[in-house]
Amino acid sequence: MKKNIIPIVSIMLLTFTKAIAQSDLKQSEATPATTKINESIYSQLNFADTLDIADAHRGFIATIADGIIKDENGRPIVNTKLFDFIKGKSPATVNPSLWRQAKIGNINGLFKVADGIYQVRGLDLANIAFIESNTGYIVVDPLTNAVASSVAYDLIKKYVKDKPVVAVISTHSHSDHFGGIEGVVSAADIASGKVKYITPAHFFDEAVSEHVLLGNVMGRRAGYQFGSSLPISEKGQVDAGIGKAYLGTGAKSTILKPTDEISSTGQTLVIDGIELVFQITPDTEAPSAFTFYVPSKKAYFPADITLRTFHNILTPRGAKARDAKGWSKYIDESIDLFGKNVEVIIPGHNWPVFGQEKSISFLEKQRDAYKYLHDQTIRLANKGLNADEIAEEIKFPEELSKEWYLREYYGTVAHNAKAIYQYYLGWWDGNPADYNKLPQTESAKRYVEWFGGEKEALKKAKIAYGKGEYRWVAEVLKHVVFANPKNQEARDLQASAFEQIAYQSESGIWRNIYLTGAKELRQDISNAPLANQAQKEKWERALNRLSPENIFDLLAVSVDGKKAEGKKLTLRFNFTDKGKNILVYLKNGVLNYSLARPEVVTEFSISLPQEKFAELFSRPENAIAIFQSPDVKFEGNPVKLKELAQYLDLASTNWNIVTP
Repeated sequence: MKKNIIPIVSIMLLTFTKAIAQSDLKQSEATPATTKINESIYSQLNFADTLDIADAHRGFIATIADGIIKDENGRPIVNTKLFDFIKGKSPATVNPSLWRQAKIGNINGLFKVADGIYQVRGLDLANIAFIESNTGYIVVDPLTNAVASSVAYDLIKKYVKDKPVVAVISTHSHSDHFGGIEGVVSAADIASGKVKYITPAHFFDEAVSEHVLLGNVMGRRAGYQFGSSLPISEKGQVDAGIGKAYLGTGAKSTILKPTDEISSTGQTLVIDGIELVFQITPDTEAPSAFTFYVPSKKAYFPADITLRTFHNILTPRGAKARDAKGWSKYIDESIDLFGKNVEVIIPGHNWPVFGQEKSISFLEKQRDAYKYLHDQTIRLANKGLNADEIAEEIKFPEELSKEWYLREYYGTVAHNAKAIYQYYLGWWDGNPADYNKLPQTESAKRYVEWFGGEKEALKKAKIAYGKGEYRWVAEVLKHVVFANPKNQEARDLQASAFEQIAYQSESGIWRNIYLTGAKELRQDISNAPLANQAQKEKWERALNRLSPENIFDLLAVSVDGKKAEGKKLTLRFNFTDKGKNILVYLKNGVLNYSLARPEVVTEFSISLPQEKFAELFSRPENAIAIFQSPDVKFEGNPVKLKELAQYLDLASTNWNIVTP
């Protein structure tokens, strides 16, 4: 049971895979072609514009002196000083525009952004904000992990006022905006209603769907997107475009059920003397999302629908494709709702926008960027272009592309055009040849044969590499590597091509994706460590935080249908502290559950608090002691519980991506 349950919930706890230990890694230098491309960026953009730098420094109060945040065991989980090398002119291995964004992203600490509103930036991927109320603070988006949010709270208590938290707001259902909640408030205070926890409607279910049910695959891909295994260096991580990717730390990160859900635009709440006006924005940056306005402060919190970068319509780590047209309309609606009074925009990442005129221009151009890309993608699709062709065709007009806050540090025009195509038309481009293609390993072997063998393919790839045709080299050598993953020469050359693409990339996450792929081509990940004791404890906490229904949704997507073929199993779990009596049955290779069939007799039934259930499934070595607990009652054959575990599939966190 232990082997089968533990890996499933890893993304819930943000344990992005540290697949490969840091070591001396051979990396390519920037080629003359890459150096020339990066050098040309200086003449294309206005690097003399320093307004962003001034805005990012505005209102600075203090930061953590040594730049280091440690967990309860004294283990460093954040070290802002690691990015101190980002200064001066960019090296040839980093796109100068991304280098500029990374330098501004280095500005960290506690800032006063409006009267009674404070923000802590640069200690996590996201920002955390504090709105001072009559007797305490309203916390907005409590970061990824509890240690970072606790340090942020300590800063405001030390340098502003030591006041309690009266409410917490999570603007949307992504973990960097809720995972650190227990660093500013206890779970008990939320559960009791002593502290309000305010989220958009359907927040909890969407968070579970994205971060638990698909946790393993998203976690692996997130490791690529955020470069969690990369060194922090001129040839590694510099910035994620929306902030520093302090992820993969294993620090405490949890999800709690909200006390208050916002379901309609115009809905207001008064929290400890502070009025908040909400705008519901579903299916923008997250399926469950809102923005809000604080009239007394003339401050607008747009969450992640407007940042100091172009955003993703479909995140590379994987998620539901987002509605670009709706995204644009919600930004336009926010102008009508709040625009005439806004004096400061406080986003969930990057730094604020100050001033009424600048705020309106910022919102209008962000609106038009998503609308332009949406409309042009649909126009070209209607002309018969497929997603790849559209991605090559579309470029922003100059009035949009010249704005630093619409540069492609996170989302990109090419990626988002493909996402819009997918949103409306799906993955197929209409060509029958692409409808039912061979699996990539099988097709790779045939491609290599047609190339004239591996040596001939490599010979041609080296010539193309010398011409700076790195995208083509990467594509061709994928076939060689998948046909023969032991061909290290092919792997090394493809890695070098990936690195050149990375060095040229303006997007921080494109850079991370290509560099991580290069690293895994050069180093074997098959022996990377899996779960440790600390992670095990966090998985147990996750099972405690999920609803009983969420737990069995998780188990259902973990059933190996082939193993379960022809098997039948009925069990009952009565969660005595939740009032949930759940029938669980395995049949036809499918695990179902029901709360509406109390009359069904099962092969095994157990009544227990959810805490004991979490311990049973995460620490099966304690099973005997759990069964003997006075608050646990069971009937039938306990072996049936073990039988259920045997049908659950072990999901490795280190499955291959760039090799078969």
